[in-house]
Amino acid sequence: MSGLVIPPPASREMHAPHERPPLPPGTRVDGVWIWLLVVVPWVLASTVYLFDIRVVFDALWVGDTDAALGHVLLHASLLLASSLATIALALLFAARDARRLRTLGVARPFPWGFAAIAGLVYLVGRQVVLRKVVRASPAPLIVSITLYVLWYSAFATWAVVSVTTGLVELGT
Repeated sequence: MSGLVIPPPASREMHAPHERPPLPPGTRVDGVWIWLLVVVPWVLASTVYLFDIRVVFDALWVGDTDAALGHVLLHASLLLASSLATIALALLFAARDARRLRTLGVARPFPWGFAAIAGLVYLVGRQVVLRKVVRASPAPLIVSITLYVLWYSAFATWAVVSVTTGLVELGT
C-alpha cells in the first residue's frame, strides 16, 4: 500500500520555520480598529431589546395572528440586518487592524477573515500572534470577554423578565 507522497518543494514549504521577527519593545499595537471591533458588535446586538413580547401576546390574545406574526417578522428582519452589519463591520475593522499590524512590522498577522465567525475569534488569534513578537496588552481581549459575559447576562435577565411579565399580563 502506498501512502500519499508530497512533492519535495511543498514538503519543504510545509515544514519551513515560520519565524516572526520581534517588534521593538514598547510598540503600541492596539489602535482604534481593534477597539471598534471590541465595542461595535454589542451596540448592534442591542437591537434584540427592541422586541416586545407583550405586543405579540396582546395580538394573540385578541386573535390577531397577523399583527403578532408581523411584529415577529419585523424584529427578525431587524436582527438579520443587524447581524449582517455586525459581520461586515467586524471584517472591516479586523482587516484594518491587520493592515496596521503589518505596517508596524508584524509578519503574518492573524488572518482577519476569522472575524466573520466572531470578533472574539480574531481577538484570540491576534493575541496569540502578538505574544510572539511583542509584549502586547491583553486589554482588548479582556474587555471583549467581559462584554460577552455582561451582554449575555443582561440578555438572559431581559428574556426571563419579558416572558414572565408578558405571561402574567396575559393571564390578567
